[in-house]
Formats: sequence, C-alpha cells, structure tokens
Amino acid sequence: MIKIDNRKKEFMENRRIKRKGPDKPQRKSEYEKERTREEVEQIKKNLVNFAKTSWGKQWIQSNLQIGRPFRMQRGIEYVKDERRIENLSISTGQIFATVQGTAPTPYRVKINFEPILEEGWKIILKELTKKTINLIELLEGLLPEDIITIFDENGYSLFPNASKGLNATCSCPDTAIPCKHIAAVILYIARVLDYNPFLLLELQGKSKSEILNELSLGQGAKSKNEAEKMSTTSNVEFKFNVPKISIVELSSEQKKSGTDIEDYNIGFTFRKPGKIIETLENLGVPQTIENKAFEIVLRSIYRKITSKIHDTSLELG
Repeated sequence: MIKIDNRKKEFMENRRIKRKGPDKPQRKSEYEKERTREEVEQIKKNLVNFAKTSWGKQWIQSNLQIGRPFRMQRGIEYVKDERRIENLSISTGQIFATVQGTAPTPYRVKINFEPILEEGWKIILKELTKKTINLIELLEGLLPEDIITIFDENGYSLFPNASKGLNATCSCPDTAIPCKHIAAVILYIARVLDYNPFLLLELQGKSKSEILNELSLGQGAKSKNEAEKMSTTSNVEFKFNVPKISIVELSSEQKKSGTDIEDYNIGFTFRKPGKIIETLENLGVPQTIENKAFEIVLRSIYRKITSKIHDTSLELG
C-alpha cells in the first residue's frame, strides 16, 4: 500500500507540474513601466543634446526613429574619443568611416541612405533660387529653417528617415543594427554637420559646387551666348540701361535755369577709420566661430586693411 500511495503521489505531482507549465516571466508593474519610459526619454534627450545646432539635433532625432535608444547610447563613449573614428567620407547616399574598437584592426562602417533623384532636385533647386539670403547663410555654415521647409513641402526630407530601419553594415562581430560603432559614426556626423550643414545636401545627392553651378546655370548660359554673339559682331557698342544727357543738353539746361556748371560736379571724401568697424558690425562675426581669439585677429586684420586703404587714397588724392 505504501508503494502504491507513493506512486500515486508522484503521478499527481508530475501532472500538476505539466499543468502549470514552465515559469512565466513576471509582468512589470505600471510603476516599473513608467520608470522605463522615463529612462528611455532621458537617453533620447542626452543623445539629441550631443549635437550643438538645431540641424545637428534633427539629424540625431531622425536616426533615433530606428527605435533603439539603448543601442544608440552605446556609441556615446566611442564618439567622445575622437581618435577612434577616422577615414570619414560622405558622398551621395553613403557615409563611410573606420572605428577603432577592441580589436587591433579598426572596424569598417557603412551607412547607406536613399538620395533624392534628379527630378526632385530640379524642383528643389528652382525653389532655392528664390531664397538667395538663405543660400548665403548656408554657405556661412548655417542651415535656415526655410531651406529645410523647401525639402519638406516638396515631399523630400533633408534628414534621412530611419523609422523603417538603418541600411548599415559594420565589420565587427555584433550583427545587430546599430552596433556601438555604427551608433558612434551617426553621433559623430551630428558634430560634423554642426559646422558644415552643406554635407546634408551632398548626402542627398548634390555637392556644394554642383548646387552653386546649377543655380547659376541660366545666367551663365545666357552670358556665354551673348559673349559669343558679341565676339562675332564688329564695332559692338556696349550699352547700359542708364539715362544719358550730353554736355550740350546740360549746358542748355544750365543757361535756362541760371545754375552754375559746378552744381553738376560729383564728389566724395575719404573718412579716417574709427574704432568701430562698420563692416563687421553690419555683417557680424560668423556664429559658428566659438574661439574669441579668432574674432580678435579678424578685427585686427580689418583695422589694418581699412587704415592702409585710407592712407593710399590720401596719397592718390
């Protein structure tokens, strides 16, 4: 009877275990979920604030749409040590860099993006011709919101969208994307864009020289045709759209009005440069320059140039 009871007890225990199944992970409480959300938001905030400019921050935000902030965070320490990232190259639709990890040989990182096609660029360039001031700002190292808006309104985001994942590879053993090396390159690019936002346009398919050439193509072609036409025509008279009055007419008008011929003289004077450099005050020092020493040197150069011009003008006068 004892053996039977033991067998029955063992059978009932096994049946209970089978019914219960393997241990299931405990569900997180609402408090734990909230703490996790807060932690994720803080990580995202720290990552975005790694960039200094609004467009640098937008670059990080667009890449954070991949939805892996904890993995992106792993690249922070790598990117802070600038010696780790070398051979950076930005071309149409691709970023390449080498990242020194724990292995002796640096890892090779490639990040691919879908560039804007030529049809889209024609539309964008047409709109950019109306934003001359914004283009000047872009050349000075700034990225005005008006230019970002041009891309958005025409259905082409200037910032790559990583919501569907990143098309990236790294030669390291970690096959997940992004690995810390890919994350480090993305964050490093944000700092590069802080100082040269024009690289965003190059990544989308147009370099600085291409954009400037294409924006002036209409005027350049017209000037070339006119130059060829004038070169084949003899005795070309250069005409300017300026009202003219001959000396005979001027004398006649002078006699009628009784004014002196001296009244028609045009004169100008040279003023000695003062302490305030009006050119710099009007234009301002480039905002991307943080080094105060650079501003001091720049002002010194302006003072020397203006003083030399003033002295030379007095000698010629």
